[in-house]
Amino acid sequence: MRIMTLNMRYGSGAEKLGDPGYDLPTSPGKLQAIAAAIKSVEPDIVALQEVRNQLQAENLARLAGLNSVYVSHPLGYRLLFFEWGLAFLYRVDLAETASRSVLIDRTSGVGRTGLICRVSFGVEMATFINVHLDHDHKETQIENILRLLKQWPTPLCLLGDFNLAPDDSLLNPLQEFVADSCLLADSSLSREAVAAGTLLNKVSRRDYIWVDRNKFNVQEAGLLAEPYRMISDHVGYWADIDLK
Repeated sequence: MRIMTLNMRYGSGAEKLGDPGYDLPTSPGKLQAIAAAIKSVEPDIVALQEVRNQLQAENLARLAGLNSVYVSHPLGYRLLFFEWGLAFLYRVDLAETASRSVLIDRTSGVGRTGLICRVSFGVEMATFINVHLDHDHKETQIENILRLLKQWPTPLCLLGDFNLAPDDSLLNPLQEFVADSCLLADSSLSREAVAAGTLLNKVSRRDYIWVDRNKFNVQEAGLLAEPYRMISDHVGYWADIDLK
């Protein structure tokens, strides 16, 4: 199974990298470019972050020839002017979908959600958890993600935009449950991902696919090919996994 993660920057492209993506316009052409990048990898499951709304997820899925499921982040009274969230695009059969809180500000109502899907993977059911960590309160979010990893059945795959560099100690507790697919693959493509990172304007990784090392083999991993990297401020990252 090939899986992929991409922070799509609300479909606003790679222009004006210093500006927030939600302040920039999207267009059919930009969405077509993202769909073409996804199709170039031929993934079975794509975890998307910074999706504008359910309609955008559905339109992108249609362009990529996939199905979609979407969930919004908690908006609260401060974010009533716009919506955003997470999505899975998929070609496999989903047995179950769910969402769980990863962060919530009890005063404002603003927060982050995790999107979960259960997929038939050979003779087993696998759990995929899509997250996008806020820049603040990261320790709390990691604690809540660890709770999800304990609650949901294995084999598990955790993927998304963590807003944490690979050497950040906050990631260490995850390694009790999952391992970094980029390091497990140990190929020329995965080494390029380690060296180049997943950010367009900075050499560092922020986007990960973590897998249960006791249940999954990682056959290969890498970044979107060069012609498909100018679709966001993040570079899409993919991995080929199978059950042991």
